[in-house]
Amino acid sequence: MTPEASGSTRERLMRSALKLFADRGFAGTTVGDIEGEAGLAPRGGGFYRHFPSKEEVLAAAVDSQIGETERGQAAVLGLLPLGDLRSELTLVCRWLLGAIDQQRDLFRVVERDGDRFPELRDRCRVHLVDAAHLAAVEFTGRWAGEMSRPSHDPQASAAIMIGAVFNYRHSQWTYGQPPLGVDETRFITSWVDYCYDLMTGTTNSG
Repeated sequence: MTPEASGSTRERLMRSALKLFADRGFAGTTVGDIEGEAGLAPRGGGFYRHFPSKEEVLAAAVDSQIGETERGQAAVLGLLPLGDLRSELTLVCRWLLGAIDQQRDLFRVVERDGDRFPELRDRCRVHLVDAAHLAAVEFTGRWAGEMSRPSHDPQASAAIMIGAVFNYRHSQWTYGQPPLGVDETRFITSWVDYCYDLMTGTTNSG
């Protein structure tokens, strides 16, 4: 097996394990299930050529998700500043929605089995949730400096900003539709307006 093929199989196993853990729970998923979902012969030994246990494939999947998200966040933040607050907010909101979509299975695993794996749960909190909030604090602080306007409780503001995006997407996952039928375009527009007003201390008259 070539390194490229081995890497591809390893990635498939991680994605498949995360999906099954999210759907069935960690205890309800067997190694054979993961192999079958990944396109390997169930109970054929393919899993153990890459991971010694279900715990290890879960840990590897968590690390992979964290790394992917950190690279994406760095790429987006690397585009800033754009010189226009609304443009930056729009970019950030669209990226957040996409990043949350990519992390859907991981969030579901944490919700189902986080108590069983507290160290992995804490890694997700620190590197995904806390990191997003801290980036929002830095974002608002930078604009507060540019506008020469003190940032009022930036941590609480970050919790509102990030929480609104996550809750919008989570409601879609849970109930099959967005709150009150608000589509993504409307949500992003209103989120940008709200954050703009919050950060500038103005009231949107539009």
